[in-house]
Amino acid sequence: MEEGEHKPSSSDLVRMMGGRSRPAGRGRQRGSDSVIAIYKERVTYTFVMGEEVASIHFDSSRGEIFFRGHNIRNMQLNEKQLAALEAMKGVLAADQQGKEDLSAYAATLARLIADK
Repeated sequence: MEEGEHKPSSSDLVRMMGGRSRPAGRGRQRGSDSVIAIYKERVTYTFVMGEEVASIHFDSSRGEIFFRGHNIRNMQLNEKQLAALEAMKGVLAADQQGKEDLSAYAATLARLIADK
């Protein structure tokens, strides 16, 4: 990288690849630190959970959900993690583009939780 050259942010990279990122939620439900990024068959929701940053990544083409980078299929989920995974349904429902992924996400989450 050349001196003085701007290092692209993750939002810049998403846009360059044809995706979009934006604050998540609406009105009072919008978390000031929550961001949703959608690119093709992938949705990533980044938010503050307690005092840490967390993310949920859904890949509809692979039928997988990741929480903080770990496939939930291989995790013992606690109540807070389950609540965050359930809350993502509301985030998707509140996002115009995210609505398209809501039913696939809900079905994948239900299947993965039932398999535990």
